[in-house]
Amino acid sequence: MNARVIFSAEAERFARTIDDQQRTIESAQGHVQALEAALAGQSWRPALRAARRVVRLAWWAFTPWRLRHRLQFLREQRRREEAGQGFDLMRDDLLQEAAGLPVRGRLWPLQAPEQVTERWSAVRFVLDRLRTDADLRSRFPLALSQPRESGFADWLLREGPLASRLSSPARQALATVLDDDPGARPRQIFLFRDDIRAGMPLGLTPPGQWQLFQWFMHHGRHEHSLRVEEILWLLMKAAERPALEVLRAYRFTPAWQQRHPDGLTVFGRDAFAQWLAGSYRLKATDWLHAPSWPEDLSPAQQLRQAYARRSFWRALHPDAMVDRSSAAAFVEWLRHEAPALTDDVRAWCRALDVPQVAAELAAGGINVLGHFCSPSGVRVSAESLVEGLRQAQVATSVRDLRTDVQDEPHHVDFDGLEEFDVTLIHTQPEPFFPIAYERCDLAPRSPKPYRIAYWYWEFDTVPRSWLERAAGVDEVWAATEFVAQGLRVRLPVPVRTLFPGVRLGDFERRDKRHFGIEEGTFVFLFSFHMNSVMERKNPLGLIRAFRRAFRPEEPVTLVVKTMFGHHRPAELQQLRDAAAGARIQVIDETYSAQEVLALTAACDAYVSLHRSEGLGLTMAEAMLLGKPVVATGYSGNVDFMDETNSVLVPYELVELGVAMPPYDADYNWAEPSVDHAAAAMRRMVDEPDWARELGARAKASAEARLSVEAAGRRVAARLAEIRNLRAQEGPRPDA
Repeated sequence: MNARVIFSAEAERFARTIDDQQRTIESAQGHVQALEAALAGQSWRPALRAARRVVRLAWWAFTPWRLRHRLQFLREQRRREEAGQGFDLMRDDLLQEAAGLPVRGRLWPLQAPEQVTERWSAVRFVLDRLRTDADLRSRFPLALSQPRESGFADWLLREGPLASRLSSPARQALATVLDDDPGARPRQIFLFRDDIRAGMPLGLTPPGQWQLFQWFMHHGRHEHSLRVEEILWLLMKAAERPALEVLRAYRFTPAWQQRHPDGLTVFGRDAFAQWLAGSYRLKATDWLHAPSWPEDLSPAQQLRQAYARRSFWRALHPDAMVDRSSAAAFVEWLRHEAPALTDDVRAWCRALDVPQVAAELAAGGINVLGHFCSPSGVRVSAESLVEGLRQAQVATSVRDLRTDVQDEPHHVDFDGLEEFDVTLIHTQPEPFFPIAYERCDLAPRSPKPYRIAYWYWEFDTVPRSWLERAAGVDEVWAATEFVAQGLRVRLPVPVRTLFPGVRLGDFERRDKRHFGIEEGTFVFLFSFHMNSVMERKNPLGLIRAFRRAFRPEEPVTLVVKTMFGHHRPAELQQLRDAAAGARIQVIDETYSAQEVLALTAACDAYVSLHRSEGLGLTMAEAMLLGKPVVATGYSGNVDFMDETNSVLVPYELVELGVAMPPYDADYNWAEPSVDHAAAAMRRMVDEPDWARELGARAKASAEARLSVEAAGRRVAARLAEIRNLRAQEGPRPDA
């Protein structure tokens, strides 16, 4: 090749580079104009996005010497995607390139053992060890997925070459990090963002990680205050078990579940894997080979899913899920006679323990959709029901019904499918009941199961809109007879009273000082959720009673514990104003269930001057903790409170007079006597022996009446009745 040809080629390449840079500059100018427009409209989110684009494009425009590296990066990424290998999370330069950041060495300086002092330095230390040592990754391929089981935790804390340089606080921080999963929060955000999951359902598998990492770095990190360490931990953990991430993606993608209802079973996983590969243009890889997938369902669960999918099976064996002998005959039929089974599926069926599987199929169970990650009384109710059922030996398939991205980051842990013939939807008619399946990331089962709604209410009648909600269920359960009576007035479906039971979870006892409460004072407590209509909870009435009972100089304190005050700032300020100048402490924080119990245990008495309650969970918990309770003698709490185990405050039944959504103006509720409440509180302080005796009676009574185990037996009995009725009715048509 002569010099003229070489020069011509170089000139052409240089001209193309100049053109590219010019186009980049023009694009940057366009984004600058977008930025100016966004700022003029005072819309900070579009402005922020435009600003980031300007910075990124400017960097590309004025660093042409990085062009070769960028092209190499894009080619390498495409090659790895086509090979099913995914994103190389160990190279800082590729991470920075994918994030649109200037490539400047490491993401953070290598973390020395002596620098590990708290959570995030511990996270960086763990990631550094794995990212810089390929041999270590090979030795502990499940280091982040199973840090304890794989031996990685022991190596890191005791056996590794740097273990001797770790201080005691460092060891504690590392142990906590390995047990807590720092990647839980970004995973939760990914699961809550329907728009992002719809665009990249395989975002946590090798071919999708690059795109998901870019979204996290460009948008999710800023919108949800995420740290790079959290994002990287999630992606590295997911990369350890890509096949498991495929199964998780299925469990939280309703469209996949609907298209392949038995996609996780031996009967349908090959078809699902082939469809997945074809739909998303995936190359054949180990993690996409269905027979090598981890056993995600037990044999009985797989048979239930396949049975629901195949009307032919159901027609031939209609009692296979009800009667043990019929279930055994069904399994034997699969082992020897069922048509259209491949050799490997037939071999799987022949390896089954027929008596055991038949017993599991015939025993049945219940699917429970509820708020298992949102701190609320409804969550505690759902948890108690599930625990009672498990104690009664009833199988449950549990699904979290998400409310807000700030829910505890464990949505992924509640991944049960709708495998049984009965489903309990434990959420209020508004706002989530109509979209319960969507909020659970679950495709409704076909044939349609027997659906039960579990609803709470605080009045003797319910809104007319609940009629429409009730049309989609077969019956409704209520926690107390007070709630049930209000539901029966309006609803056309059967309403049954099935108390969920109350249990005290494990918690660490704390002294008063831990909560900022002065030691040596007698402490009354009231807890409520600011979104539960403050007028109904009536903390202002309680404050008036407290002020009437005690002088400011007396060693008596009232603690009013609430949460989500930022949702209702005017009401929170009203509460603080009412408390000003008295020994009243307002705590507006979101506590875990364990922290709430610790606070209740640290106080001396519990008071609720509510105007109406569906259940009164906080009162029940206080009684189980042996605390004397003063409460309005009206509504759901009188199912378990009486004159022998508590102080019931007299009341007048009054009309609301004004609408307080969701309550209408013509509803009635109680107006408790402030004078009687003040006298009862005064007596508790003046007669401590009487108060302690009342607390002891409360504890004994609550343990006898509120047992989760007894509640579980009652619910199990009702489920048995439902199964018998359905067996008599015959199979339901497909939904």
